[in-house]
Amino acid sequence: MKSLKVQRDYVAAQKSFDKRQYHDVLAIINRLLNVDRDPRHYALLGATLVKMQMKTEAAQAFQLAGEQESRHRLKYLREAMRLHFANNDDISLLRIGGKILNEAIADPDMALLMSGALMRQEMEGSSVFQKTLAASDNPEHRRFSIRSIRITTRSEDEHKLIVDTFEREPDDKILRNYYLTVMRDTNNYEVIDKYDPILKAEIDAGQFEPFYDEISLYNIRWCTDERVNAIAGAARVRKPPGVTAKRHAMPHKWNDKIKIGYLSSDLWTEHAVMKAFRGVLEAHDKNKFDITLFCNASEKTIKESNTAARESWGKIISIRSMTDDEAADAIKAENIDVLIDLQGHTADTRVTLMNEMTAPVHATWLGYPGTVVNVDIDYLIADRTVVPESSFANYYEKICWMPETFFPNDAIHRPLPRKIDRRICHMPEDAFIFSSFHTHWKISRTTLDLWIRILKETPGSYLFLICKEAYGSRKNLLKGFTDAGIDADRILFGDRVIDYAAYLDRIAKTDLGLDTYPYNGHTTTSEKLWCGLPMLTHKGVNFASRVSESLLNAVGIPEMICETMDDYVERAVYYFNHREELAEIRGRLERNRFSEPLFDAERFCRHLETAYTMMVDRAKAKKKPDHFAVPALPPREGAFITRTE
Repeated sequence: MKSLKVQRDYVAAQKSFDKRQYHDVLAIINRLLNVDRDPRHYALLGATLVKMQMKTEAAQAFQLAGEQESRHRLKYLREAMRLHFANNDDISLLRIGGKILNEAIADPDMALLMSGALMRQEMEGSSVFQKTLAASDNPEHRRFSIRSIRITTRSEDEHKLIVDTFEREPDDKILRNYYLTVMRDTNNYEVIDKYDPILKAEIDAGQFEPFYDEISLYNIRWCTDERVNAIAGAARVRKPPGVTAKRHAMPHKWNDKIKIGYLSSDLWTEHAVMKAFRGVLEAHDKNKFDITLFCNASEKTIKESNTAARESWGKIISIRSMTDDEAADAIKAENIDVLIDLQGHTADTRVTLMNEMTAPVHATWLGYPGTVVNVDIDYLIADRTVVPESSFANYYEKICWMPETFFPNDAIHRPLPRKIDRRICHMPEDAFIFSSFHTHWKISRTTLDLWIRILKETPGSYLFLICKEAYGSRKNLLKGFTDAGIDADRILFGDRVIDYAAYLDRIAKTDLGLDTYPYNGHTTTSEKLWCGLPMLTHKGVNFASRVSESLLNAVGIPEMICETMDDYVERAVYYFNHREELAEIRGRLERNRFSEPLFDAERFCRHLETAYTMMVDRAKAKKKPDHFAVPALPPREGAFITRTE
């Protein structure tokens, strides 16, 4: 008799649900659960709570339904996982998935949720779900299988998965863009030559949709159209509506000293960003500025790749193991006045913490050469070269123009190149050697063609390049030269050198540096100039392609900036034939590094502190952020530092 009443009550609850009488459903279900904990009752409770926008409680109800034996068990658990994911409760989701791991690996919907939760928590393990997702009939599953792969550290199996998944679905433009990312990363010019005209035609026609899902950093590696750079990756990050206005309206207790927060995963000495930034960080006026570093680097990285006492840089708060909510709370607890992101959309970034209203002033600088899509940032710290006024329309941030260059450098901790024999570097002793030293993926088809032209017009010259063997990169790069008639023996390949001093020694042994396009050298350009190596670049059309121009101006050799690509080739050939002029430039460059602004970290820091002060003054006055220029200090008289070792 009781089971019949239970059935009638359950039917009544269903009817109330259909009529959207959700409070009636809750009353009936609560009575039912006192006498019969049927999984269907928990499932109906969960569905009702979803309708009432009580998603956390709904997830718990579906989880209870799925913990009992039922033919719908996996369906209930899948819904619980979906709700946990929507609530950003990745840990609860992963606990469910861990108990049914085999089923989760085989089920594309569960695999998607598990993989997404692992990625969001920056945990290992998402690779076990990739094949299931790639084989799914759902295009979103296939795309996510590729999204879950970290391109820079991908395995051979993951590389093959990207290629195979695209080849099965060659009309999927999102998959195509991931495929082209790894083709560019492996210098596969045959594939690049096939697709570049297609991409150009889409951009010319205003067909930007495929690029909304492309990783922002990989888009600026090849695309020079600032309109596309500005929307690339927009589908991967969500900015809460109205968050900027809410943040600006928040009360804030301003500090006697301006409290600066730097947010980054790269706060260790061997990282390229820190090689540029360290001198500035150490030069901060501690009487006027209070520095806090919100560090997302792992303890292992810091232990293995840091040689400085980081505590001397400022207060260190590790946010590596924190959730976004915990990290945002940690930043807010420090009452920061200006929070500066140093990464943008790069690896291990936590830039989206800025969507949590963490400080009255938000800025981005240094680590990412472009605008940062869908993040609540007030200012991008740049200069007039990399972001001219004509580019403002394609930037979400207001531009803070630094007076000499946006890119700092350190003249204290960087070793000077030593005089060594070329044979140690496996270079011919008496030959003229062009060099790049940029990472191999920067060698675009455009760059390759320019270098081929230079080599053809400079008989007997060599070109020294850094290119790893992985996935056929070196083979593909060499083929690009030999297919154009360049003898393979004229291309000198080197590997990355762990010893930084030896790396700089090797740069100094070459004759003329050649920049890459459209992604210029940043730290690498600085290192060439530090080593006294003259380097040619040509004018670009977006941030990443204008960086070397900024650096060459700041070190006082603007004649190395070419107006056009043809001029770039002609100047390289000219210096090959007029080596006495090149020697004069090298001597001037060696003197300039201790007198011109590029390596003057203390001067740069004073300009940067002025920028922060101007941002704070504007915020205190309740004025909206706007473009502004930092005034330059008077020029130095003489050298700012003396070094001979």
